[in-house]
Amino acid sequence: MKDVRVMLRHIFLLVGITTLAVSSLVACGGSSTPTVTVWSWRSQDAHLWQQVQDALNKQGVKVQIQFRAINATSYDSVLQTAMDGGRGPDILYTRAGEGTESYAAANMLEPLDSFVDFSKIGAAPLESARYKGKTYAVPFAIQTMVVYYNKALFAQYGLTVPKVWNDLIHDCAVLKSKGITPIATMGIQSWMLALNFDEVGASLMDNQFTQELVDGKASYTSAPYVNALAHYQQLSQYFEPNFAAVGSAGNEQETMFALGKAAMVMDGIWEWPTILQYNKNLQMGEFLIPPLQANQSPKIDWYVDGGIGMNANIANSAEKTAAQAVIKYAATPQFGQDFSAIAGEISPIQGVQIPSQYALSIQAYKWFQTIPITPIFDIRSPMDTPPPVPINKQSANTVNSDQGIFDLEMKDMLPLLTHKMTPQQAAADIQKNLAWYFHKT
Repeated sequence: MKDVRVMLRHIFLLVGITTLAVSSLVACGGSSTPTVTVWSWRSQDAHLWQQVQDALNKQGVKVQIQFRAINATSYDSVLQTAMDGGRGPDILYTRAGEGTESYAAANMLEPLDSFVDFSKIGAAPLESARYKGKTYAVPFAIQTMVVYYNKALFAQYGLTVPKVWNDLIHDCAVLKSKGITPIATMGIQSWMLALNFDEVGASLMDNQFTQELVDGKASYTSAPYVNALAHYQQLSQYFEPNFAAVGSAGNEQETMFALGKAAMVMDGIWEWPTILQYNKNLQMGEFLIPPLQANQSPKIDWYVDGGIGMNANIANSAEKTAAQAVIKYAATPQFGQDFSAIAGEISPIQGVQIPSQYALSIQAYKWFQTIPITPIFDIRSPMDTPPPVPINKQSANTVNSDQGIFDLEMKDMLPLLTHKMTPQQAAADIQKNLAWYFHKT
């Protein structure tokens, strides 16, 4: 009997040890299936990363992807705090241009050129992810700006899509006389005001002038840019009367437009699926800001949204190998196709087709392929990327005080639109604060 009790104790001890070992494996995610964390400001991409995980698993790459979406307005600060403290994700969405360069300069991003095939991605998108000759992120989206309009309201008041600027002003005047807000706008959201101006500037300037800006042969106080500011200011009389106080929730212009309280909205191509969520029966069309004269062509404003980068400080070798596999996959046409299928946005990866259900995105993509403003003069342009200060070196005393063109436009657009600043004053302020760029060209 004593021998039986001893035998049972040994059996229970063995079972306990085995159970503990299994539990430890489960708690750690299993040594054979490493977990790769992905952080983004885009909640709409959650299903995309499930598809990436499934695709890699089918290829024999064992990985579990843990996706976390952070509110877009707080993403940058949350990410920076985490990366500074060594608690950042394995894979992170980075803002294109300066947003990527700052992490690269801090040695927080892994250079990708040695293991990622970038041959399917164009030179312009790749440039936004490069620093000192190395590529630190896989560009994931090209964004474009358009004017959405309510087809029913246009038909009701006998309006047509404007061909020249004066047609747009005529449409706005008619709508205003009928008690309809012509253009929904959020004055509190300075980034949106700046993007809306860039949309105007794209059609009112031309590629020759923007090339001269990039080359330092023209300035922001030159007539074409000042003229674009003046025409943008002209539109302010057709915004809602209290537009300067609108935008605390961040989606007011989309809801106003969706519910028929405004006939038009100047917005990004990424917003139209969201707009339809507010009103699935909305008859929505799109057009580009028209040029000044009939013999001129409108231009579509565009920019590279961001890139998918890899943390340079992944301690676990299995996690690092898995993260590399994920990053490699993010540069493939299949990833680009899945991205466009879910988001309805333009992938920078060659050969990707936007699905037919995203008709407005397909039209924007055609405009991007045929009539883009190029080179760009605004967000993500060379004038928008001051020499970076490494993220881990930033403090009140060391942050580079140089500002890019987009930050300056964000600062000056509301004073311009509320007539507290003239177009000439806004242009002069922007040019003065871009001395860092024009002095080096």
